[in-house]
Amino acid sequence: MSEEQNANETQASTRQFAQAVEITTATYDRFARDYAERHEDMPPLWERLLDTFIDRLDEEAAAHPIPELGRPGDDISLEEYLNFAPVLDAGCGPGRDARALAAHGLPVLGIDLSQGMLDEAQERTARRLPQGSVRYAIMDLRRLDLPDACCRGVWCSASLLHLPRHVAPRAVAELTRVARADAPVVVFLKEQQSGGANQHFLPYFRSDEASPRRFFTYYTADEARILLTGAGLVVDDLSAEPNMSDPGGPGWLALLARKPEA
Repeated sequence: MSEEQNANETQASTRQFAQAVEITTATYDRFARDYAERHEDMPPLWERLLDTFIDRLDEEAAAHPIPELGRPGDDISLEEYLNFAPVLDAGCGPGRDARALAAHGLPVLGIDLSQGMLDEAQERTARRLPQGSVRYAIMDLRRLDLPDACCRGVWCSASLLHLPRHVAPRAVAELTRVARADAPVVVFLKEQQSGGANQHFLPYFRSDEASPRRFFTYYTADEARILLTGAGLVVDDLSAEPNMSDPGGPGWLALLARKPEA
């Protein structure tokens, strides 16, 4: 495909999906509780990657020690919380993964663009956890209101797949920017099916209304790898697995990457 054809396709998708993020966010605001109830249990693929992610965090902390500051207080500001070099749960939804990460004794910053999802996450997260901590904040993956190299790792579960293809590289660049040197980065994407659309809107499941929609982008394994390496990340592992909750539908791509030292 020529550069001109690529440019024309990008312009067309920009116009067609100009409100993709806003429409999807509005749907999640409305259906946050329903979504949380449907996704209470962590799938096996997520569990495996989380264990590997924890191991990589331990290795990174050994190579680049983080000052021991104890447990953060409930009333500190976000700026103060960043002194703990939290794990970033980028697109945390109702907080399932943030709580799982905190259970390993980690400070976690869960961010999402949906206030409905964050409200649900707050309600489902105890104010004082047995170990670790979670702080939630509303934030846009495309423009993270965070300083450079402030997070010890990035966990991005099924969030980038709601961004149009021409916008996703900007978000990955932001995730890379806020990660510390040698920090692990985990990303889950939807796999493109042969002959299927690479991005489109779908109605929210089990909704009898015509208006609630979510936007999805799909990637081949090569495209997923390029998406991350294009932002300067090193991809150490990429696995493709079927979606057990949607047999016959698009499967999952799980990427384990890291931010190399400068």
